[in-house]
Amino acid sequence: MTSAPRFRRLLKPTLSVLVVLCVVWFFARAFQRNWAEVRAHEFDLSVPYLLCSAIATLAAILLATYAWYASINALSLNKVDFRQSIAAANLSGLTKYIPGKVWSYALQMYFLDGVGISKALILYVGILNLAISMGVSVIFALVCLLFGQVTFPTSVLLGSLFGLLAFDALCIGFNRALLDALVSLINRIFKRNLSTFDVTKSLLLELHAIHLIAAMFSGLAAYWFCFGIGYRIGFERSLVVVGSSTLGDVVGFLAVIVPGGLGVREGLMYEMLRGQDSGSLALIMPVASRLLNMVVEIGLGLVALRLLRTLTVRKPAESSQP
Repeated sequence: MTSAPRFRRLLKPTLSVLVVLCVVWFFARAFQRNWAEVRAHEFDLSVPYLLCSAIATLAAILLATYAWYASINALSLNKVDFRQSIAAANLSGLTKYIPGKVWSYALQMYFLDGVGISKALILYVGILNLAISMGVSVIFALVCLLFGQVTFPTSVLLGSLFGLLAFDALCIGFNRALLDALVSLINRIFKRNLSTFDVTKSLLLELHAIHLIAAMFSGLAAYWFCFGIGYRIGFERSLVVVGSSTLGDVVGFLAVIVPGGLGVREGLMYEMLRGQDSGSLALIMPVASRLLNMVVEIGLGLVALRLLRTLTVRKPAESSQP
């Protein structure tokens, strides 16, 4: 009886290690095959472009934080300010590099317990923003890839794009009915009593706009990063870089067993970029941009740690709106 739980505990970290090792082996082989092109590239580093890329990455993260902040304040009687939002959302966000996707929500529940925000609302806001962010990011990526003339059937890109747009419009128009049905199903299956929250269409549209702008800044960061490491890319090639980077972030997050999507994002970007006669760009850009992203995330996490004291004062207890 004790062997089965122990096996389940070990399965996920073991799979995570295996996936990461496979990706490392894959990139090692790819670098070996293309080492001549990598060596031939002149790494003319541009500090201004790298700085612009870092600032754009930071802007994308802060916009996502603002969407979280706007959602909490729209749905709760107790309010948080933006500094508290940075502390709760971005310090907990560093847990993305731990296998599993629930740690950030658990930390947010712990941090926000002192300001009277319900655990059910924190979980709901996290899932709501995650769903909108991923949906908007995929739509933005598909548009970029469509006009970037990626080596992929146009009919598939168009079909996926219009299908997602139609589904997104359906979710906005009938969000309460769909949410009630989904929560009811989850409660029956898992024997829970999760609450639902009344989300207005105006809030949904606001969140869509914020996450779309965040996706654009993230794409702009990828574009500027190419120039920062010495690649002068044209318009169509830049659209493929932006689209593959944005889509890679989404797919990397969906790889639940891999911490932070390490390797999954980079592998997808490599496969999409190498068909564009990109030379060593397909190898270097995904890995190097990950390092820059981690530096920005860690820097913002340290700022969030300094702001954590703003969450230690308990406000008068009030329940969040059901």
